[in-house]
Order: sequence, then structure tokens, then C-alpha cells
Amino acid sequence: MAHDLVPHPRYENPEPGCEVTVEGDITKQHATDVVYAYYDIYTDQLLTCRKCERKFYFFAKEQKYWYEELGFWVDARCVHCFECRLTMHKVKRLQKEYERLQKLKAPTQSEVKRFRVVAKTLIKIGCMKDKRKIDKLG
Repeated sequence: MAHDLVPHPRYENPEPGCEVTVEGDITKQHATDVVYAYYDIYTDQLLTCRKCERKFYFFAKEQKYWYEELGFWVDARCVHCFECRLTMHKVKRLQKEYERLQKLKAPTQSEVKRFRVVAKTLIKIGCMKDKRKIDKLG
């Protein structure tokens, strides 16, 4: 069954029933007034990705990092697998780069070239429909 799961680059998917547990530090966690609960322990959770609908583990070590290092609220939930999260982050970076390049008053040749590459990539992955935007710079 473990081979049907989305792989994670840092953690090995456990065998069912052999999930890892990690101690939590409630002094580093953030809770809202509505949900005043903390994690004493984190346990690997088998979840389903909202985007690709594949199974993935939200690892105990990953949860500890989210809630204690990154400062996520304890009621925040992981809803996408690592691969889908990575893809979404890449798309957001491309969109920000497109917006930055689009606003340039006097772009260099390399900036025009990069703009076209970014625009073509956004069109290819379905985030942008209008192919005329490729020639907007230069």
C-alpha cells in the first residue's frame, strides 16, 4: 500500500500501523480563542489531497515544523500533498514574476525574453489563456 502513496522528498512513508509520533511543545504553538487546543503530540496522518485526490502522509515532524517553527495556527490543516503544494508554490512564483516583468517601463532584452518564457509557461499550465499577452513587452 505504501507505494500507492504520494512520496515526500524528506520523509519515508511508514507502513500502515507504524506511524511515527513526535512530542509537541505547546509554548511554541498558536491557538485561536475559538479553538483553544494545542498538540501535546503529533502523529503521522494519512490524508487525501484536495487537488489530485491521492493519499499522502502529513508527517509528525512536518506538523511540528508547521505549528512550532513556521507559526501556523493549530487549527490550520494540510489539505494538499507535497507535490501539489510544490506545484502551487511554483505557479505563484511565476505569476509574481509575470506581474513584475509586466510593470517594467523599459525592459532589457533579457527581461523581454524571460517575460515571454514565463507567459508561455503560464499559458501551457492553464493559468493564462490570452496568447497575445506573450508579446505585451518589447
